[in-house]
Amino acid sequence: MPHFALKSLSVALLLAGSSLLPSAALSGGIHAEDDHDHDHQPNHQANQQQSAITSRQLVQVATTANAASSASNPAAAGVLDEATLQSLKAAPLPKQINPKVRALVDKLAASAVIKQALDRLKTDEARFVQEAIQLSEIPAPTFEEAKKGQAYATLLRANGLTDVRIDSIGNVIGVRKGSGQGPTIAVIAHLDTVFDAKTDVKVKKKGSVLFGPGLTDDSAGLAMMLSWLRTLDQGRIETQGDLVLVASVGEEGNGDLRGVKQFFKDNTSISGAVILEAAPLPVIAIMNTGSNRFQIDFKGPGGHSYAAFGQVPSAIHAQGRFIAKVADLQVPASPKTTFTVGIVNGGRSVNTIAPNASLEIDIRSNGNAELQATTKQVLAFAGQAAAEENKRWGTKSLTFSVKQIGARPGGMTPPESAIVQTWMAAAEAQGVKPMLLAGASTDAGVPISRGIPTIVTGFGGKTGGFHSLDENWDPTNAYKGVQLSFLTTMALVGVQGVVPSTLTGPEERR
Repeated sequence: MPHFALKSLSVALLLAGSSLLPSAALSGGIHAEDDHDHDHQPNHQANQQQSAITSRQLVQVATTANAASSASNPAAAGVLDEATLQSLKAAPLPKQINPKVRALVDKLAASAVIKQALDRLKTDEARFVQEAIQLSEIPAPTFEEAKKGQAYATLLRANGLTDVRIDSIGNVIGVRKGSGQGPTIAVIAHLDTVFDAKTDVKVKKKGSVLFGPGLTDDSAGLAMMLSWLRTLDQGRIETQGDLVLVASVGEEGNGDLRGVKQFFKDNTSISGAVILEAAPLPVIAIMNTGSNRFQIDFKGPGGHSYAAFGQVPSAIHAQGRFIAKVADLQVPASPKTTFTVGIVNGGRSVNTIAPNASLEIDIRSNGNAELQATTKQVLAFAGQAAAEENKRWGTKSLTFSVKQIGARPGGMTPPESAIVQTWMAAAEAQGVKPMLLAGASTDAGVPISRGIPTIVTGFGGKTGGFHSLDENWDPTNAYKGVQLSFLTTMALVGVQGVVPSTLTGPEERR
């Protein structure tokens, strides 16, 4: 979904409940990560887009009005300056909402069946939070999601869903059939976390704030789908299209979005996708940051640090040459393009000329052309570093290899598309003023790259500490986020006897 560097505050925005208040602070991130069919081009070139944020970085919201309250509530701390705020923007908010979309959403929001459903979601808040805690306390490192997946499948069945399966890669998929008169909408949250199996994932409470690694990234998203199922069944609400609920694997890190890649490969009739992450009430993500990740290995003959000195090259020295070149690389500020060498290792002992050295590098950009240009330059550095180390010692014995370990597609859902317009209309119907169309790196990259209308939306409350042991969530009034995401999704799928889907055009409904 997140992680922002906090600078001097030039603009302060406060978000509380469902309204945008005149003074306050915004902090945090939309974050997430990776790819599937690399031959597919996004329907809108990312190099026409502005900056976005990384995966597990859905924008955190601070609702404190003074430093004292921020200090007492970690979930509410932090501010963003104007430049950082603008760096999150994927596109300007549309000046107006499509009248046809607005009319459908307003009619849906005013219907007795949906009003009652929204009331039930509010009443269900405590159970929603408890299920988020229950799921969060099941360790689920990337590639080790099976236990959590099985528990989630059990919860789906316990909440009335009969068509539940676990696919070949470990995704948990539940289908709630509609009348057959509307589009198929996928709702997706991910099972895995960035924390290893030894991490203490027991959720702890301090005041109104819950602390737990993986709680908001993304156990609360999984729990929200369960709350939706209950309110749909209790109200006997029949949707026009099918709702496909997906708990995906491999969203984080080197999981490389393997879960959603497999899901969209196997399910080609999806008309729209709603990705659930820790987004604040007035924000959705519509753009996905593209990324390439590589493991680069340097290998040499090795030797004694004294006896073989001058005769053999060092793999670690070659690695160092590479890192130095990368560190000095100049990349575009817009579209935002980034790089980092995140992991290094190698060597045998302090008195051995290193026979091996390995590193992992992450390259990201909101522009496809910029991503490829930066990738090309970085990979060229590997060859240059190896050649320089060999030349230094008059040998050709040091070699290098490159393995791609991640490729996440980028792209953007157009602001004028029906799915974005539907969320905006639903927000206004709920008394929420839309604030930001953001960018992120999440599961959304795969459906966006396939031309499927996609948004990333949230589950309410105030969140912070993504990807840290201090990950936290204040679920006070979280039901408002649950309601907004639910209303948006119901408008997209259509409700029998109330309104058809807002995805009406041939470019919208697949």
